Amino acid sequence: MFFSLLLLVVAGVLAVPVFTGKGKMMNTENIKKDKLPTYRKWVRVLYALMMVTVLCMAFFNFVEKEAYVQTNYFEFTEPYVGADGVTYAAGEPHTTEEMREILLPTETSQSLCSPVDTESLPYRFLETTYTLNERYAFLGFVPYRTAHILNFVILGISMAIIFALFVFINMMTDKEAQKKNSRAAKQNPVRPSMPKGAFDFSDYQDEVEVRDDRFDNEPQQIPSKKK
Repeated sequence: MFFSLLLLVVAGVLAVPVFTGKGKMMNTENIKKDKLPTYRKWVRVLYALMMVTVLCMAFFNFVEKEAYVQTNYFEFTEPYVGADGVTYAAGEPHTTEEMREILLPTETSQSLCSPVDTESLPYRFLETTYTLNERYAFLGFVPYRTAHILNFVILGISMAIIFALFVFINMMTDKEAQKKNSRAAKQNPVRPSMPKGAFDFSDYQDEVEVRDDRFDNEPQQIPSKKK
């Protein structure tokens, strides 16, 4: 669920340059002047393709991870007497939860935290099934295997688009202007500074009022010392 939500946020970020043509992702500072119209057009197309692939990836990831419930099955390779005293036949499938109840005693003096030697137990993994959650029955038109495969296919497509975007921006970049701006940034780094009038006290009074009980408690003017 978290990964799907993260992908939706990424798609939202991509939607800004796609629909408005503005934002930091549309920066043209180092782009060749005669290529600006072409750059603005095709970079928005590439961003749009990326946005669509990210949305598809979010959808199929949600279907695979949330809409389907994974269940693992195991079977005993020979008859086995469980912790509850019941004998379980070989070849009969049991879920992971059922195997825990069979293998771990529920009422015994032995601590449940003690390790269980599963290597010597006569059972093996059988299969994994994926069942559609009833809450997401409306997503039943997408089989689990299809969602799983499409996740990888769309991931590959998105990587190809990112590579194409990188190559396109590199082709449209004015290398000389880029070097010039880079040197200027190194020579004149932006440094944080206090406001211009932060330490300007010229507007304050040069005199302060004090009260002296020796002179009938009347305020007296004492000039402040200036350096």
